[in-house]
This record gives sequence, C-alpha cells and structure tokens, in this order.
Amino acid sequence: MERFQVGFRFLPTEEELLNGYLTSKVLGYADGCAIPELDDFYAWDPWDLPGLYQQISNIPSDGLDWYFFCPSPYLAQNSERVKRQTRSGKWKITCQKDEIKARDTKVLIGTKRILVFNKGRAKTGWVMHEYHLNPKLLHGYSSTFQIPYILCRLKRKPSESLDISPSFEGGSSVTYDTPVASQRELTEDSNQESSFQEIVESLLPFQRLDDNLPDYNSYGSFQPQPHLYDEGQGGIFW
Repeated sequence: MERFQVGFRFLPTEEELLNGYLTSKVLGYADGCAIPELDDFYAWDPWDLPGLYQQISNIPSDGLDWYFFCPSPYLAQNSERVKRQTRSGKWKITCQKDEIKARDTKVLIGTKRILVFNKGRAKTGWVMHEYHLNPKLLHGYSSTFQIPYILCRLKRKPSESLDISPSFEGGSSVTYDTPVASQRELTEDSNQESSFQEIVESLLPFQRLDDNLPDYNSYGSFQPQPHLYDEGQGGIFW
C-alpha cells in the first residue's frame, strides 16, 4: 500500500460520496477509485470488514470509517426487501430514509439510511450508512431498485473494540442459493444425525423373544408375616 503522510484522512462529504464517487461507479467511470467494491458485503460480520478493506483498498482508514461499493442488495425489483443477515447477527434499520440535497442547488441527489448491527438482541457499536442515488438524475433508470450499485459507509464507535477474532476465514460462507440461517440449521441437523447413527450402530443387535415366556401368574403371591416384639412384650406388629 502507498505510504501517506501522517494526518491524511479520506473523509468525503455525503454530497461528494453521491455526486462524485457513486455516480461515477454507476456510469462506469470509477476505475482506480479509492473506494473498493465488495460483492457480498452483507454476508460479512462488520468486524471482519476492516481487515478485508486493507487488502482491497489503496487508501488507509482512520480506524473508524470504511467505504465500500456494493451491488444492489434488493432481492427483487420494485421491492425494498433486502437480506442483511450475517453469520453472527443482522443489520437493523433505525430510521426512515434521509434526503440528501446538493448544497448549492438544493436538488435531491440521493438518500441515506442508517442501520445498526445487532448481535442477537444486543446492539453493537457498529453502524452503517447506506447511500442510494436519485434515479431521476440518471439516464435510463426509473427507480432506485434498478440502479446497480449503492455505497456503504461502515462506522465503528470508539467504544467498540476493533480487536475481534474473525467469524470465519477465507471469505464469506454465504451462498446465493441458501440463506445463512438455513445453512447453519443444515449443518447442525447433519451433525445430530451422524451422532445418532453412531449410537445406534454401537448398540447390541436386537434379539427376538421366544413365544414360550414364563407364566408369572403361576408364582405364589407375597404373604406378609407377623413380627413379634422382643423381650416378651407380647402382641404382634404388622
């Protein structure tokens, strides 16, 4: 990675992110851009992304912000359904979309949506800003769902530790065919079936019982016997 002077920061404004970087990416002019592209962004846990960013970006991070181009995450056209679940949790929307307007002309250039990563039911210090272009400013696009790219800004609160062991190595384990939760359930079910099969095989083979079973009715019933007190106290005790 190229060495930068101390104090260098890559902190573009929201207008620059939309009008400059994201528009250029959608129009195909983002070759050599400082912001890297990550196809399966939503499949990674947030604490794994900073290390990945260092491998695919030529611009260092300040340790609190990271930027990524992401292919459109919508599951279907004309639908706002987005799969944002990872192996350890999911991204949860915290507010409605915020409009972003050009500073000089006040023209709507895009929207921003803020999300927080939840690990189970607990909120973490990882936050994401999703940036979407206004399709009316792009030729050939009639809706937000048709725009091929969005821009994601990953943010880490200072209280959130960056020293977290990766959830998995060698890339995301999420496929396009099977959801994360389903893959985990399939793995657990397979392990349980394997353990059950080993237990069954370890048991002794079943033996068939003969028809000549003993007749328990032929045995005499139990008859209690009286107990005499010692030392001649007389009487009996049942």
